Amino acid sequence: MFPRYRASLVLLVAVLSPFRHAPGQGAACPPLDAAADWARISRAWSDERGLRWSNDSLRRVLLTLRDRDQAPRAEFGARVGDTLYGRKLMSLDSALTAEMRVILDRYGLPTRSMVGAAGSDAVMLVVQHSSSLQERVLSLAKALPSGQISPEKLAMLEDRVLVHGGKPQRFGTQFNIGPDGLFRFATVSETAGLDARRSAAGMPSVRQYVCMLEEAGMRVDRASLPPIFRR
Repeated sequence: MFPRYRASLVLLVAVLSPFRHAPGQGAACPPLDAAADWARISRAWSDERGLRWSNDSLRRVLLTLRDRDQAPRAEFGARVGDTLYGRKLMSLDSALTAEMRVILDRYGLPTRSMVGAAGSDAVMLVVQHSSSLQERVLSLAKALPSGQISPEKLAMLEDRVLVHGGKPQRFGTQFNIGPDGLFRFATVSETAGLDARRSAAGMPSVRQYVCMLEEAGMRVDRASLPPIFRR
């Protein structure tokens, strides 16, 4: 197992596409409730109808970075233990980090009003795989007015920084990968209200999230989940 991915790993609901299922991965997860509060929050953030942003050229650059980040990760579930694959991901992440650092130095943190929802999400996605930028971006994001950064991506980044710092996560987005290739739930600060916090950030329940991860090919150690989420 390659070292960086034996440590904590962010598993992005957005990457797993919460509104569709991956075929051929065993039993399908329960249907997602499109009328649920979390789904409405997620749609409201992503809806760019009528939205105008100030820097379309930067948006195009960011969407290209997102696509470069995601293309090799389509196979992540099946190749998580492949050392060569891991090295290629680390090399890619290093290159994207350098490019993202230049963007942050020049523009600050690209926001919804600057590059649209998709452009802002692209930044946060790339940063999830860039440990050297995460604290900087989290600080910048928290200083912005509400509505400029996806609440889901902000929650994921906050969890990522907490877990990297040896602290409990808040939103239940992080798992640690063991040498056996199993994904184990990172400690959460407060189990009570966890699904409510997730919903307010535009994320489905822990049970639905875990099912989606398994459907995408990850092997989750369900015994590592808080007892109320193990069923």
